[in-house]
Amino acid sequence: MTVITTKENDKTVDFIKKETDKLLKKGVHCTLKKFSFRSLDSLRLEAKDVSVTQLCILESFKDKQFESSGSLWSTLGTIYKQQGQESAANRCFKQAKSIMGPYSEYVKEWSFIGPFVIGKTEVDGDPVESFGGIREVSKFRFKKNAKMYSELSSGGEINWMFIKQAGPDKGIQVQPKINWNELVNSLGSMGITEWQGWLVGEFAVNEKGLDLIVQCLGPHTVFIDDVPVPGDVYHRQKYWFGVSVDQGLHTIYIRVRTKINAQVHCQFTTARNGFELLSPNFLPDLLDGQLFGKHLAVPVANYDSSNFVKITKVTLSDIESKISDVSGKLDVKMLNPSVLIAPGQTYALNLVLYSTSSSDKLISHCSEPESPWDIRLNLKVTTSIGVSSLPITIRCRKGKQSFLFTFRDHDGSIQHAAAIQPLEHCPGDVCPTVLSLHGTTIPPQNQADSYKHMVGGEFVFGFPRAWTLAPTRHGAHNWEGPGLLTAMTALDSLSSMTRDCNWIQNKADSKHVVYAGHSMGGHGAWHVATHFPDRALALVSLASWIKKEEYGDSNLFFRHDIATSHVDPALKSILESCIIENDADQHSVNLGGVPVVGRTGAIDRTVHPWFLRRMYRLLSEEGVKVNYTEVKDKEHWWWDTVDTNDGGAVNDKYLRDFTNFYIDQFLDSKSSGSCTGPDAEDCQDDPILKYTDGQESRSFRLVCYNPALGEGVGGVQVLQQCIPFRKSEIQVEVTWDVVKFQTKNVARFSVLPHFFKEVLHKNIYIDGQSTAMPSDMTSVAGENVMNFCLKSGWGQCSDDQDMGLLRGTLTLGPARRVAEQPFRIIIGTQGSEESQRVILKSAVYVANLFFLTSDCHVDIVKDTDISINELDRTHIIVIGNSSENIHVEKLISRIPIQPSSAGIRLATCNYAFKRSGILTLVPNGPHHLGLVLMGTTLVGLQDVISLAAPTIPPMTRSPFSNLIPDFVITGPDFGRKGPGGYLCAGFYGNKWQFRTDSASCTC
Repeated sequence: MTVITTKENDKTVDFIKKETDKLLKKGVHCTLKKFSFRSLDSLRLEAKDVSVTQLCILESFKDKQFESSGSLWSTLGTIYKQQGQESAANRCFKQAKSIMGPYSEYVKEWSFIGPFVIGKTEVDGDPVESFGGIREVSKFRFKKNAKMYSELSSGGEINWMFIKQAGPDKGIQVQPKINWNELVNSLGSMGITEWQGWLVGEFAVNEKGLDLIVQCLGPHTVFIDDVPVPGDVYHRQKYWFGVSVDQGLHTIYIRVRTKINAQVHCQFTTARNGFELLSPNFLPDLLDGQLFGKHLAVPVANYDSSNFVKITKVTLSDIESKISDVSGKLDVKMLNPSVLIAPGQTYALNLVLYSTSSSDKLISHCSEPESPWDIRLNLKVTTSIGVSSLPITIRCRKGKQSFLFTFRDHDGSIQHAAAIQPLEHCPGDVCPTVLSLHGTTIPPQNQADSYKHMVGGEFVFGFPRAWTLAPTRHGAHNWEGPGLLTAMTALDSLSSMTRDCNWIQNKADSKHVVYAGHSMGGHGAWHVATHFPDRALALVSLASWIKKEEYGDSNLFFRHDIATSHVDPALKSILESCIIENDADQHSVNLGGVPVVGRTGAIDRTVHPWFLRRMYRLLSEEGVKVNYTEVKDKEHWWWDTVDTNDGGAVNDKYLRDFTNFYIDQFLDSKSSGSCTGPDAEDCQDDPILKYTDGQESRSFRLVCYNPALGEGVGGVQVLQQCIPFRKSEIQVEVTWDVVKFQTKNVARFSVLPHFFKEVLHKNIYIDGQSTAMPSDMTSVAGENVMNFCLKSGWGQCSDDQDMGLLRGTLTLGPARRVAEQPFRIIIGTQGSEESQRVILKSAVYVANLFFLTSDCHVDIVKDTDISINELDRTHIIVIGNSSENIHVEKLISRIPIQPSSAGIRLATCNYAFKRSGILTLVPNGPHHLGLVLMGTTLVGLQDVISLAAPTIPPMTRSPFSNLIPDFVITGPDFGRKGPGGYLCAGFYGNKWQFRTDSASCTC
């Protein structure tokens, strides 16, 4: 802060007098009878006459308390700047800087309007939009009679309240005066305690060229003027985001979403460097001194608000160990040799550690006793704007201890899991895997270590003849969507990594698995097992729930939403179809051949036994081999079931005996005569065996809602549906001379060769129609899979159906599937300067959301930097319309939604609204998807971008991962009505065509 000299003070006095006289000569008069900071702000915000505001501020400077206000000088400087009076503006900003410094470190007083009701889904209406939106409504926040309307408040009306922030290191609490108990008791729902509202505050920037960075803990999104910037609901301290702000006064808008009370902590500072290396969220361990998991994800923050940062080189230095000389034994490389980080983006830099010798052995042994680290090094990153280093430590874990390893996930991100090796040797050096899914907030190593029990005064971890695998993924995925795919990728990665390590004797088997989990992980175990049952040796679901929409109040489906007053039932059906694949009870029939244990504490009030009782009934009705128990006097979790340290909730003798029985049964069958000889390998992997029970005839049934998820049942898999995202079923009946497939809503399905070996010479009937099958299967299906297609009748699929002309499991929706493989965001650079700014900021916002919510790895690429021939190498998210992004016209040419000069055309519907937006999947070559985000105006684009916003406090899901179908068209009422403002939403058909039976509109 600058010391004000007498000379400077005289200049200030002269400036005030000169500017005051100038306005008085023009006949301007101050309309305020009495000055206060609030009255001056109110006058400015209502902006009836800017000259009046100027004069009132100048005249208020006669009072020292106003003249010494840096914020008032910033306000005056902003007014002069808007009028193009640069000299006067600079004079004011200089004075403001001398009083308060170059920028505000925090908002001193926040204005709040709320609470309003809100639903539990990502998108809901905003009542403030009915009165012009928060930017308009907040102009009148200091008026005494300013009010809004809310059913949460007694009398149905609410007023603005004002909350002071004590300092940059202090947050604020928003505590609406609402009788929550009365609402909960009357409505019978805790969900009513979740509400929305708006916080509005202002901050000043008094110096040009500042790279300001912001951190907001609590909300998921804040707006700096009109630019969305991610907050962090997890209150992590290390993430800051660069924002582009000019000299002047700026407004921060926060759409608060919380339960009962909100805690918000926002602060501003300047970056010391243009970029920063942040500590990794997780690191791999050494296993017995060996390098096993080799991947690292290092967050790199680009604080420059205008320029891309290029990473040119990554090296290691100062490598040391307490155990052995490791200098020169370890190096690093980037997975992608060319990395550009967008302005304001925090980027997960994917790296690979590797041994420089022929062996992965880096140290001779782990430290005794165990140390927090066994190898220490510096990671040095060279960029286009400088060099930075980050210290990294790696610990070592021994033999049968749990250890952490990293792997490259399905979406190209780096994730991690914990594992424990088998305690004994397995036949053929391959052991099954127990895939254990954790509950909310449980770290993966804790989950793995929960498989312990005490023997002779010492804990024994893991299983005798199985790997223990406990994966994880940050975020509120509930082991659905990205969570499920991470679990399966961890399973396959552990298998391939152990195969590649000759120093690991027992390899992990990813095809023969015991699925297990507790609480949220118990739901995950249901979910994984019902979609990948052919891998299952058994299933253990503990203290679990069935579907998130019916568990507690965290995911109520259209209960208290603003949108419930506007949403068509057809739209509800479309939205529910996006998530029906996650309902375990709907898919319970898929467990027909899987042994199941369901168990819970008899007095569990976290997840009531009702949920497991329901699954017990359903499975029993389907004839599934299921054991269900409620452990007397036990709640949600316990360590001791019968004896002290006997394994408790997840690993007591009962559960160990069950798990080991089916592991041993499988391993013993491998080494016995029942699975030996020339067909031994096929026998081991035959998914049909669990459905036979040695009978001459057998039957099983498959239920599927989304063919893109899972591997089918009994070697049979639905590949296409007649009507998208409706229930599909295949009933399979096998007798000594006939195989019958009875289908419902199936357009295409496949059968694996294991099934055909048994029925090669039998008669095949599909829906009562005799269907021929050649004696040599490979001559028809070179990939050892037989596909059957429905045209006028059932038959083998012809070649043209495999040429990428139809949608298959790789190109089906819903929208979230664009992030289920590695993907890039492609930004348009062809529009106006303003549209380019909005598109870039939108892309950075979406990329940062993916990173914060699920540790995603996202590259942002300009449309001019990627050719049309390169697009279909990965999935893509494309931002901008055809006049803003050079790739959009071709990408949308094969879908029925077409922008036009009059608006948006869909089949026979024409939507001629200025404020409308489009989110749509598009074909991107035969094997990849695109997701196009565009608007008829920039406001329409911003509406579509808001569909990425994550919610469900106090956690967040990944963008677009919930209730977003293949396409959504937003209209002018979207802001006010949420999903009730969708003009249309739905799923495309198998040829990317519009279908009235799969859409919410009737075009």
